[in-house]
Amino acid sequence: MNPQPFGLYDPADEHDACGVGLVAAIDGAPRREVVTKAIDALKAVWHRGAVASDGKTGDGAGLRVGVAQDFFREKVARAGHGETRADVCVGMIFLPRTDFAAQDRARAILETEILAEGFRLYGWRQAPIDSTVIGQKANDVRPEIEQLLFWDPEGRDKADTERVLYLVRRRI
Repeated sequence: MNPQPFGLYDPADEHDACGVGLVAAIDGAPRREVVTKAIDALKAVWHRGAVASDGKTGDGAGLRVGVAQDFFREKVARAGHGETRADVCVGMIFLPRTDFAAQDRARAILETEILAEGFRLYGWRQAPIDSTVIGQKANDVRPEIEQLLFWDPEGRDKADTERVLYLVRRRI
């Protein structure tokens, strides 16, 4: 039984959600099969992707996967930091594409907050994009996408690191 209408609430607005899915490996082991099934799940809810008239611009639905440590360790080594066994932390940062002063301010805020918690920076990495596969509407408003690579010299366990980074994100 739904509650009675009151204020801005109207029981007629109650309905099921469409387009929510979860595909995961219960054991937490990364496998290509999980990614393939997740892509299939995204394709199954294409209709809810708020696709614009250009047929390419959508609402940004996608996959969340773990940080590919081997990939980012190689990027860190190629940037001149040498080999590392420490986990590489990766911040996905969306900056204003054409306001360079705002980009600089945002980078300063990010670096200040991360350093204040004892992390050490490897540096910034330009995230590769292929603007030919996105719609014109999306391309017109897309942000500058960069990655901030850093590590924890204090060696905190994963749960503590996640907690600290949650607080860092809130302050940022």
